Amino acid sequence: MKRLSLFTFTVFCFALLLCPACSTSKGEAEKTVDSFMELVKAKNFAMAWDMLDKESQDIVGKEKFLEDAQNIGNNALFLKFKPVKMNAEGTQAIIETEYTGQKVAMNNLPEAKITFYVNKNEEKWQLNLKERVDKIKEEMKRDSIEIPIDPELIETAKLYKDKIEVTNVRNGEVEFGNGLSQYMMDATVKNNSDKHLSYVGVLVKFMDDANQKVLFEKTFFLIYTRQIEEIYPLAPGEEKNIIIPGYDAGDIEGNWTGKLQWEVNAVKVATPAEMIKIEDLNLPKK
Repeated sequence: MKRLSLFTFTVFCFALLLCPACSTSKGEAEKTVDSFMELVKAKNFAMAWDMLDKESQDIVGKEKFLEDAQNIGNNALFLKFKPVKMNAEGTQAIIETEYTGQKVAMNNLPEAKITFYVNKNEEKWQLNLKERVDKIKEEMKRDSIEIPIDPELIETAKLYKDKIEVTNVRNGEVEFGNGLSQYMMDATVKNNSDKHLSYVGVLVKFMDDANQKVLFEKTFFLIYTRQIEEIYPLAPGEEKNIIIPGYDAGDIEGNWTGKLQWEVNAVKVATPAEMIKIEDLNLPKK
């Protein structure tokens, strides 16, 4: 029989010491998900909500959580858990699932995948809606995109500004169902020209109470073509009500009381490529 080296024996003993902790963490993470699943299947969404960590509750909110929870509950009988993946510290767990039985084909749909993320916060295990949180953060980042205003957009605006109606411009704080709030800009824009417009930027001036002094000004793009998101150019004669991220009144120096002035200052006439719609490409279905 070969003798174990001192190094090998030491590593073996250290592994024995760590394994019980790893097993305990995995077991606690699995129990947390099991408890969540039972609550969701029983439609006890209030208690299931309480199992989420603060980040998930703050960012996702109850309305979107309810959508996800109902989806999980409807598919619970067909879900099989894969082995738990733990981080080195034993404080985070990922539990992937796969569909079985009549819904096995759903494994071919990436967007249908259900994965549980469980974190240990102090001594308490909680669920984190990581994928939903990441999606919302990406949407917020995308919505706040800044578009460079080049001379061509400014020159085109001079030709078309009188043919573009922009009315009912407002900037105000909106409170969402999750308790968070954000300043939003809303307006109505109508294209009275004979061209499709892929960009329409409006210079909004935040005025003092006397409507004499400009406290702050910024260009907001009410029309911004993003074909991948099925947002297309504004057609001739078309009118749209637009809601986009606005500007926090708390960041405006001076006493801004809600008075605004605005004018169209950036326009782009749509190119043939920007006129192509996703549904016209005959892409294969996922």
